[in-house]
Amino acid sequence: MSLADHQPKPVANLIYQSAPPMFGLMFGGKAIPILTDLVQRSQNRFSHRYVRVAEAGELTGGQRNQILGVATLVAAEVLKETADYQACLNRWQQLRLQCADTLILNRLVRHDYPPGTLYIANLAVDTAYRGQGIGTQLLQSCIAEAATIKASHVYISVDIDNPRAQKLYESLGFQVIETKTLRLGQAVGSRVLALSLDGL
Repeated sequence: MSLADHQPKPVANLIYQSAPPMFGLMFGGKAIPILTDLVQRSQNRFSHRYVRVAEAGELTGGQRNQILGVATLVAAEVLKETADYQACLNRWQQLRLQCADTLILNRLVRHDYPPGTLYIANLAVDTAYRGQGIGTQLLQSCIAEAATIKASHVYISVDIDNPRAQKLYESLGFQVIETKTLRLGQAVGSRVLALSLDGL
């Protein structure tokens, strides 16, 4: 993604849409401004370096450079890159993020993947364009890119309450390898799915 072609705020809005409760927990009411700042930087998992976009084309009749969906494709080794957080977050926000990560997020979402693998950290399609195959195209593009750079596996997480997304991932060859849940009044959590690229 080139920030010369795309404004960071719409990208941040779509990243936020991929998991609003999680981003609310991480960044509070400032989630979108913080994500906007992180998208513009280079040393974090939401960086423009890792964002792939689906743009409006002739089929949608949208304006050029209108973003319909995003996916972030991150190398496993980059997932814990946090240099930008010190620049973007004040001390209170850093403490909030550290507490949320330690007490809740580590129990709900897997953060560590084997070296040489890629993780699709966020996948979101604008609500007005869902059901048109845009998410599938983004996933296929990420898989093709992972195969090109000879990654051994691609991983993705899905909310346990999102069987539609899980079905999409499984239709592309992903298989559930782990489920992480936490009971907070009701069970919440995620499933980790993996796609082996050894045969591709």
